[in-house]
Amino acid sequence: MKHMNFKPLISAVAVSIALSACAMIPKYEQPQVSVPENFKYDTYPGTGIQAASLGWQDYFADPRLHRLIEIALARNTDLRSAALNAEALRKQYMIQRADLLPGINATGSGSRGRTAADLSNTGRSYVSSAYSVGLGVTSYEIDLFGKVRSNTEAALQSYFNSAATRDATHLSLVASVAKAYFNELYAAESMKLAQNVLKTREQTYKLTQLKHKAGVVSAVDLRQQEALIESAKADYANAVKSKEQAANALAVLINQPLPADLPAGLPLNKQFKISKLPAGLSSEVMLNRPDIRAAEHSLKQANANIGAARAAFFPSISLTSTIGTGSTELSGLFKGGNGTWSFAPSINLPIFNWGSNKANLDAAKIRQQIQVVNYEAAVQSAFQDVANALVAREQLDKSNAALTKQSRAYADSLRLINLRYRHGVSSALDLLDAERSSYSADTALLANQLTRLENLADLYKALGGGLKRYTQNDDAARQ
Repeated sequence: MKHMNFKPLISAVAVSIALSACAMIPKYEQPQVSVPENFKYDTYPGTGIQAASLGWQDYFADPRLHRLIEIALARNTDLRSAALNAEALRKQYMIQRADLLPGINATGSGSRGRTAADLSNTGRSYVSSAYSVGLGVTSYEIDLFGKVRSNTEAALQSYFNSAATRDATHLSLVASVAKAYFNELYAAESMKLAQNVLKTREQTYKLTQLKHKAGVVSAVDLRQQEALIESAKADYANAVKSKEQAANALAVLINQPLPADLPAGLPLNKQFKISKLPAGLSSEVMLNRPDIRAAEHSLKQANANIGAARAAFFPSISLTSTIGTGSTELSGLFKGGNGTWSFAPSINLPIFNWGSNKANLDAAKIRQQIQVVNYEAAVQSAFQDVANALVAREQLDKSNAALTKQSRAYADSLRLINLRYRHGVSSALDLLDAERSSYSADTALLANQLTRLENLADLYKALGGGLKRYTQNDDAARQ
């Protein structure tokens, strides 16, 4: 038995690959977006680790929150959907990439048939056989003008876009879990505050009842104290509602009921290990924000589609080639002299298509311009997120200091007026005003603490933080 001669098939494949040319994709130029080099309220420039390198476990301090984030990253439906979409587009890219090289298939066939007597030359019926085996290249398009390469590049950029979108979903999820958890803690603190106020007001009410019986205060003062008590009860009920709703929000984010074995949490004012998070240069934000990366990959995909649209104006050349052996007898299939081969290129030349190719190219260019606008909008939106978070952090810190002093002042004022009221020096109206002012100040301070915590979570996300669980140090970066 002689060996099959593969030279014709190898030559056909080599020629087709050699004829493949570069794609007709326009040179990519990153759009220039006018943004400041530094952020106005970056009060800690050049100090501390960047948010994108800071692991969320080293940013958030609460072990209970750590566990909730872990569960959410494993079970959240939005993140899982984004990850599956990215994986599907990766497979689609692999399918498209395979078109760059010819596919080689092994074939085999056999047939036997009986010929009728009246159709044969001898007047006799006979049985005929045919067998063949071989290798072949079927319908391979030689990428002479880069259409296949352009489509492959578009598929690659589509995958990169979906991967960046998945990362953006990851960042949003980490921040959303943190904010929902902060709201649950805030509601619990509001419940405690309402309970303490209710207890204090009930004690004052008992004293007011005694003074009313003694004729020292009027019924109006007594009813006003009753109204304050009912107001505290209503505030407590609202806080219970908010706590349950925050817990429900967390359950949706982690896609399961809250586990009973969660570790103990930390107080509202001890949720962060790092509060002085630097924003850095504007160029660093562009590199760290996955939504900006997604917009850039969409623009590159649109660029690649222009290349494919341009290539449609030129001829497409397809190749079908086979090499093998055939015989009328199965025993002689691999004997010498029975080799077969075929080489069948074909060409398709567009002549007149009523302007569809031109319209397709124009549409591709317009879609590319749309992606330029989308990229600019993504950059501007990202810088607005960071700038808003920075100015909010600056002002919230100042308002927190002021509200803390105000709360202490009103609390001390209430203590003094309460003593004066018990000794008959201050009126019931003075006490009511002091109680309202003190409670209002405490409530404002608590609300400001929640807003500060949410702001720190938003700033972390806006700066591209949340993808890593642990902080990337210099040693890890070198490995």
